Amino acid sequence: MASMTQTVPDNTTEHIRTPLAVIHKLFSMHTVETEYVATDFGKLAQSHFQAVFADRQALQQVPVYDQGRKITPGTLVRFRCMVQDPAYGEELHLAVARMTNTATGEERCAFSQYTDAEHGLGADWEVDYGAAANVFTEKEVAYCVSVPGQSAWARGVDDVSETALDSALESLSLSGDGNTRAGADKYPIPGEQHSAALVKFYAPSTAPRVSSVIDVVGVYELGANTRAQEAGDETAWPCIHAIYHSEVHVDDVASALPALQPEDFAARRAMCVEYVTSVLGGDDLAAQYVLLHLLSRTVRVQDAKVGKLSLNLVNVPASALPNTTFAFSNPASRWIGDSVSQLVPYSVRVPFDLKLLNKSSFVPNAEQGDLRAGVLQLAAGTALVCDETCLNEGTLDERGVRNLHAVQTAILSQSVTYQFPFQPVEMPTSLRILVLSAGKSILHSDCVVHISDAARRFLADVPASAADVRPLDPMHMEQLRQYIECARHLEFGIPQAVSDVISTEYAELRRVAHERGEPMMSQEELALTVTVARLISLGKGQAELSIESWNEAVALELRRKCRNPPASKKQSAE
Repeated sequence: MASMTQTVPDNTTEHIRTPLAVIHKLFSMHTVETEYVATDFGKLAQSHFQAVFADRQALQQVPVYDQGRKITPGTLVRFRCMVQDPAYGEELHLAVARMTNTATGEERCAFSQYTDAEHGLGADWEVDYGAAANVFTEKEVAYCVSVPGQSAWARGVDDVSETALDSALESLSLSGDGNTRAGADKYPIPGEQHSAALVKFYAPSTAPRVSSVIDVVGVYELGANTRAQEAGDETAWPCIHAIYHSEVHVDDVASALPALQPEDFAARRAMCVEYVTSVLGGDDLAAQYVLLHLLSRTVRVQDAKVGKLSLNLVNVPASALPNTTFAFSNPASRWIGDSVSQLVPYSVRVPFDLKLLNKSSFVPNAEQGDLRAGVLQLAAGTALVCDETCLNEGTLDERGVRNLHAVQTAILSQSVTYQFPFQPVEMPTSLRILVLSAGKSILHSDCVVHISDAARRFLADVPASAADVRPLDPMHMEQLRQYIECARHLEFGIPQAVSDVISTEYAELRRVAHERGEPMMSQEELALTVTVARLISLGKGQAELSIESWNEAVALELRRKCRNPPASKKQSAE
C-alpha cells in the first residue's frame, strides 16, 4: 500500500456530524493510490480518527452514547461499555459494489462501510452482484452494555456538560427510539437502567474478549440485528459501527490529575485510611483491612493466582427491611456500599435476600444459543459488596444454592462458570468481594474482621451519625481514587532475601508453637500474612516486598486475631 500523508483538521465538527462523509473522502483518496483492501483501509480510518481525537478536549466533544438521550443516526458517538457477548454474530458486508445505471449504462463503484445502509446512487442504479470488482468483508458483532455498577462519579469523568455542538446536533432531525431497552436478560443486574448497543467491528479490529471494558468511538445508527431478524423481529436496533476502540486504562480513572509520584503514596495512604476510618465510626483496624481489600488485584504467577483478598466484615447491624431489588435496604450496609462506590469506578451490590437468591441467575448461560448475563458477569476490578445481614430464615431452592455456590467459587478461585450447551466453562475473573454479615458468614472469605462495638453502634445509627463523617472535597476524593487504582496496578515481586527471611520465621514460629503445645501457624495463615504484606507494600508505592512491610503485616494480623471472639480463633482466617 502506498503511503498517504494525513492532514488532521483544526476542528472536529465535520467528523462528529458527518463521519461517513469523511470516511468516503478517505476512501476516494485511498483508491486513487491503491486498490481497496479491507484491512488497509480499516487501519487508515482508525489512524485518521485517532489522530483527530487524540486530544482529550477534542474527544470530549463527541456525544456519549446513552439510550436515555436522543442521538442523530449517522453521527459519531463514544461509548464506554462492557462486552457482554463478543460472539453475537458475524455479518457479510458488500463494502465496495459495482453499480450500473439502467438508463444510461454508466458504471461506478460505490463504497459503504461503517454502516448497514444499502448501496444506492439513485433510483436508476443497481448493484451488479456478479462484478469482479465487488468486495465483500465481514463484520464481527458484539453485544455491549454500559459497565455494570459504574459509579456516578466515573460516569461524570467520561461525560461533559452539553456543548454548543450537542445543541446543534439535537436541533437536527432525530429518528428512532432513543429509549429502547431491549435485551434485559443480557444485562447482569436485574432491573438496573442501562444502555446497550450492537457494536460492529471491521477489519483489522476484532471483537474484544467477554466482559472486557472498552471505549468505542464509532458511527451510531439504527441498524440490522440479524439474530433478531432470524427470529422474525425486524425492529431496528441501536448499532455503533466501531471506527476504533481501546481498553480502559488505569489513568482514565483520574485523568485530570497529574501522574502520581512515588513520594505521594504515603500521604495518599494516610488520607485514605483516615477517610475509611471515619466511614466505620473510628475503627482504624477494620479501615486498614478495607483499604488492603480495595488495593487487592488477582494476578497469575506461573500456575497460581495471587494478590486477592476477599474480606468479611462481621458485627454489621442486621436489618429486617426486605430487599425487592439489588439495592441495599439495610441503612448500615447501604452506608458502607455508598462509601465503597465513592472510591472505585465499578461497584455492584448483592443483597442475600432469599427471594432474590431464589429467582435471580448469578452465572451467564448460553445453553439456548444466546449468552444471557448472570449477576457475576462483571468487569475486572469490580467491587462486589454482598449483604448477608438481610438473610433471614427460609428455604433456599436449587437455584439459590447454585447462586451462593457461584459466589463462593468467585471468592476462592476468582472464576465464574459460563453455562454453554455442551459443557460449563470456567472463565477467570478479578473481583474485589466484600461480605457484610451480622455474625459468622455462610461464605468462606480470605480474611475475616470483626468490627468494633463502637463501629457497630455507629453503623446502627447511620442516619443520625452520617453528618459526623468528615466530608472530602471532590479534589481529595479524586486523589484517593487515583491512589487506589495506581497502587493496585503496580508490578510487584518478592526478593529472594525477603522470601528466605519469611521462610525462616515461619519455621521458627511453628517450632516454638509445637514446643509449647499451641496451634501451629498453617500454610493458609502464612499465605494470608504474605498477601497482607504484599498489599501494605503496594499501598506505599513499593514494587517489592520489604522486611518492614512483612513486620507490619505480622503485627496487623496479630491485632486482628486478638479482636476476634475466642471461638473463632481456631479458624485460620479468623
